[in-house]
Amino acid sequence: MGKYTIKDFKIGDSVYHLSNPSLRMVAIHINEQLNEITCRWMDKNSKPQSLEFMAQELGKQDDLRPRINVVSHIP
Repeated sequence: MGKYTIKDFKIGDSVYHLSNPSLRMVAIHINEQLNEITCRWMDKNSKPQSLEFMAQELGKQDDLRPRINVVSHIP
């Protein structure tokens, strides 16, 4: 399962399901009592879809961005 808990998300976050990182979604509702986040995305036919996920099923889009390491070399 994922590294995030329900407290790590807020409405408007760009997220993905851990089983399909290529499908980007937006968090539109957070239910802390049920530990569910409602996400919305556009399907391949440009129709809006929404579904509830447990926080542990989701990752944040920023996790998928390449990391830039700065290495300095002093002669």
